[in-house]
This record gives sequence, C-alpha cells and structure tokens, in this order.
Amino acid sequence: MRGDAFARQWRLLALLEARPGGLEPEEAADHLGVLRRTVYRDLRVLEDAGVPLTSTRDGRRARWRILQGYRHRLQLSLTWSELFALMAARQGLGGLAGTMIHDGAASALDKIRATLPRDLAERFRAADGLVSAPAGGRDYGARSETVRRLIEAMSGRETIAARYRSRSRGRTRPSERRLDPLHLHIAEDGLYLLAQCHHSARVKSFLVDRFDEVRPTGERFTPPGGEPPERQLRAAFRMWGGRPRRVSFVAAPEVADLLLERKVHPSQLTHRRADGSLEVQVEVAIGPPLVAYLTGLGPAVREIEPHDLRDAVETSHRDALTGMQGDVTRRDTRQS
Repeated sequence: MRGDAFARQWRLLALLEARPGGLEPEEAADHLGVLRRTVYRDLRVLEDAGVPLTSTRDGRRARWRILQGYRHRLQLSLTWSELFALMAARQGLGGLAGTMIHDGAASALDKIRATLPRDLAERFRAADGLVSAPAGGRDYGARSETVRRLIEAMSGRETIAARYRSRSRGRTRPSERRLDPLHLHIAEDGLYLLAQCHHSARVKSFLVDRFDEVRPTGERFTPPGGEPPERQLRAAFRMWGGRPRRVSFVAAPEVADLLLERKVHPSQLTHRRADGSLEVQVEVAIGPPLVAYLTGLGPAVREIEPHDLRDAVETSHRDALTGMQGDVTRRDTRQS
C-alpha cells in the first residue's frame, strides 16, 4: 500500500541519518523486513525527493550514505483529519506516559506541529482538548527503563536475560528467564511482551509489570517462522495464555445486541436465533477471565460448552450464592 511504502522510506531515511559512515542495502533490508531490491527502489525514491545520497563500493558490497552537511527537515502536507487522528493516537498512549513509546509520540507530534502553517497550527492547538482516551490503571512511567530495553532488544533481535514474577503455581519469587523478544502488545489492561522462552521452547506472553530486571546478553536470535506474533495473540482471552479451545454459549435477547456491538474476542462468530437470542462461538483459552465473564452474564447465558467450562461457571455461581448467604447469616446474628 502507498502509506506502507511511505512509512518504510521514512524509516530508511532515519537509518541513513543514524549511520553517517554508510548503510549496506542488505543491512537495511534485514532491519526493514523487505527484499534488497525493495531497498534499492526506496533509495531511488529518496534521491528523486531531493535527499543527496552517495554510494561507495568495497568489492561487491555497496554502502549508501547521506552527503555531509545535509540536514533533513520534515516537510509534509497533512490534512486536518490526519492531524486530529495523530492527536487522538497520542491520547490513546496516555497509559504509557513516561516511556519512550508515549514520550516519543508526543515529541514527534510537537515537531510536526512546529512545521505547520500558522492557521493550521492554531486550529491544532485549539482542538487539543477535543479528544481523550483512558490513561490506564498501570504506571509504566516507573518502568520506562524496562520498556526501553525491551524495545531495543526487539529492534536488534537480541536475547535478554530477565527476572520475571509469574503468577502461575503460586510463585511469589522471580525466576530467571532467557527470552527472545518478538512483539510488544498494548492492551486495555496492560503492556505485554510476546517472546520465545528458552526454557519451555514456546512463544509465550509476559506482562511487562512483572519484570523485575531485564539485561541484554549480546546474543542474536532469528525470529521463529510461522504466523505473525499479532495473530498468535488472538488465542488469548484478555492475554490469558493457554491452549485455545472452541467455546460456545447462547446469550439471551436482552444482551444479544451488546455482544454484537462489542465482540467477546476477535475470533467470535455469531448467529441470531428466531427468538432474538444469540449463538456465540469463540476460540479461546479456558481460564478465570472467561469463567468470570460468563458468570457475570448471570441468567442471560445458557447452553455453555464445553462441559468443564459449564461446570466452572456453575461452581462460580454456587460459591457466590454461598458467600451471600453467609453474609446474610452474619448480619442477622449481629442484629439479634
């Protein structure tokens, strides 16, 4: 797509500026995740746009660099809708304030604003309070160094050594891990790292909040093949890991429209019945978040499959009822 090509060429220009000694097309292709001929085509586009490039050869290897004395200045023609979208995107990163993700976006937006025509800059400034987003319930400003090291390791494809506090099996002490960081996922409930774990030899998700320490190792890794990391995340229900299974249930008419407006999970498939109820099918890992979600629907959900999930929801309802009855008994005892 045209927008993808522009973004890639912009990243190539940034690589050239960061390497005054020169950049090999093979290195650029590896960094950008494209073929070498695509890099050569993008170099020609930059030259046609006025960037003064020069190349030298060492045997059969070429190195491209920007001529000394050239200083790139951002020159974009942005529409009002594009500027508003950028402002909304910055607001959406509010929960990551203090990290290079949020602060980098804010800095880039300030630089863009500085290049705008006066009238558009004034309109942009006046509209700053017209859009907002949840800031999130976690403080990632205190973990800015951890986030920075994870991003650097992902960019350089470098294995990390980490101390991580897992909530599984009642663990409270952090364990030592060696991870190949692949993907950073920004979710409503937190920031997650998708990484290849050396101990389990599996790709797993890790909540960034639970890293006590992240250390570079200097070892390089090759990302595993298969489907992209963002597709692997679809197997998680609110990032609850595990083996995905087919889950189905029927939602009563009074909540059917809510489930159509907001999917339980990206894999959700639905079918409206003649009585207004909704058949729902998802591919998710069965765990406490899913049980809590279905329990929260109360009598508005029925025909839950598989059987072990239905039993878990039934047990959750019984435990809640037992707890409420205990509260009533204790209250009556105090009053008497």
